[in-house]
Amino acid sequence: MVNHSVVSVRSWLFTPATRPDRLLSAAGKGADLSIADLEDSVVAADKAEARSKVRTLLDNAANGLLPRLAVRINSTATRLGHDDLAALLDASRAPDFILLPKIESPEEVARIAVLFDQAGRASALVPMIESARGLAAAESIANAGPRVAALMFGAADYASDVRAQPDSLALQVARCRVAAACASAGIKAIDAPCFAIHDADLLRADLTFAVANGFHGKAAIHPSHIPVINRAFTPSAERVAWARRVLEANEQGAGIVDGRMVDEAIAREARGVLAAG
Repeated sequence: MVNHSVVSVRSWLFTPATRPDRLLSAAGKGADLSIADLEDSVVAADKAEARSKVRTLLDNAANGLLPRLAVRINSTATRLGHDDLAALLDASRAPDFILLPKIESPEEVARIAVLFDQAGRASALVPMIESARGLAAAESIANAGPRVAALMFGAADYASDVRAQPDSLALQVARCRVAAACASAGIKAIDAPCFAIHDADLLRADLTFAVANGFHGKAAIHPSHIPVINRAFTPSAERVAWARRVLEANEQGAGIVDGRMVDEAIAREARGVLAAG
């Protein structure tokens, strides 16, 4: 199985699966991952067409020409989700990641993982935490098996489920809990998109919070957000220099760098900075 823990996951650009041309151009926008969305951005009447276009894209992809691809399926609590899974399992090529919406238990993830194990597919799974029940089980979902590469927070559905406003403390707490669950499992934490497409200040505030609270990347619904996201999750030259000084001090057994005592926890942080750079 591909080691998805070492690949860049800063920016995930959602694109309706009915528009494969946009999927193919997403890499040119700088997105680390293109997401073919079969769920929220596709109306019910177009679900079958969207699924067929994703299947065709995977079947016809020449080696090296398809960008790194994630597919968000419909909930596997529905017939649509099962049809989506069948199409992905039968396609000539598997997507790099499969986003699983509205996950509320590790058993849901484990059942899907078994299907991909049996089919010999290397796709990694990204459960989405979008409800109070999902958040309560986030740590066990994050640890549901080796195919789980990340959790993604679904802010809009979560806010609706708990009756929270977009700027509420409830959403900030939920984001921190998702990031902590990912840290416990050693996987990536991916933040929800900023839905205010033209509000640059809100996007920057969102990213400041995400970077400061343990996220590794962020989803987007508009390509204009991609460069800002990538910059936020790429360590600055100063940060990289700090990490190198920390590791040099750590090799000597003890030391202080920029007023902080260097121990294994700080060294682990520094290694993470260098890995992200």
